[in-house]
Amino acid sequence: MRTVAVTGASGLIGTVLTAALEKRGDRVVPIGRRPPAGGVAWDLAARRIDETALEGVDAVVHLAGERIDGRWTPTKKRRILDSRVEGTEVLAEALAGLGRPPAVVVSASAVGFYGDRGDEELAEDSLPGTGFLAEVCERWEAAAAPIASPDTRLVLARTGIVCTPDGGALGRMLALTRLGLGGRLGNGRQWWSWITLEDEVRALLHLLDTPVAGPVNLVAPGTCRNAEFVRTLARALRRPAVLPAPALALRAALGEMANGLLLASARVQPVGLEDSGFSFRSPDLTSAIAELLSPGRPRS
Repeated sequence: MRTVAVTGASGLIGTVLTAALEKRGDRVVPIGRRPPAGGVAWDLAARRIDETALEGVDAVVHLAGERIDGRWTPTKKRRILDSRVEGTEVLAEALAGLGRPPAVVVSASAVGFYGDRGDEELAEDSLPGTGFLAEVCERWEAAAAPIASPDTRLVLARTGIVCTPDGGALGRMLALTRLGLGGRLGNGRQWWSWITLEDEVRALLHLLDTPVAGPVNLVAPGTCRNAEFVRTLARALRRPAVLPAPALALRAALGEMANGLLLASARVQPVGLEDSGFSFRSPDLTSAIAELLSPGRPRS
């Protein structure tokens, strides 16, 4: 049994990860502003965390961060950036003060690191892109860099679109498609790099257990264009997908977020995961959607 501290333990990914860790016999220590009994309290505004409660932790998974959906107002953008950069800095400072630091830290990042890159195939050694999300991810990863040491293996988990019917992007798309309101976003040619929630959690466990370090892309090998994603979902639901959302309308409604997230193209490959021996349960979109919509699928 290992003791694993988790930030963002109550979020979409953190909730399922916590259950998976406990199922295999690990003890989970949640880190948060109002953690449950046995957790670790942190105060990002005061840049303070209870270091003594982290002493003896074997591993850390750092997932906490402001949601990126919604219009990116200046205030929202500041919250997105600060929650990731300052939160990671506070965690890094706390871990540096421990007598026995954790053997491994998996710190979240995102494929937004690569920016809007058209049809270019992207792997972990690709250069960073430009734009707000690319800047956020670069600074996020830089804040985590001091965690790496001879005693601590640091992994930067660059996650794509996490697919689950229970929330996130796919949850919203399902609701629209069932109403017959699904359609491509813009011209639909932008590459979407996705991963099922189940494979995301399995990949995080794999990164905890496997001696890899540095950036690792958490995306399925079946990266596809937005139009294909929409068509596959519509076929599975036996609904039409003929109402595209024009790029101009998306920009008018959502501002910078439309270009930076919905219309951006990132054709990301899971080179690090596959080279380290990870096997996807849902490697292609058709099988992933079928599994996610299966009536017998356990809910997250």
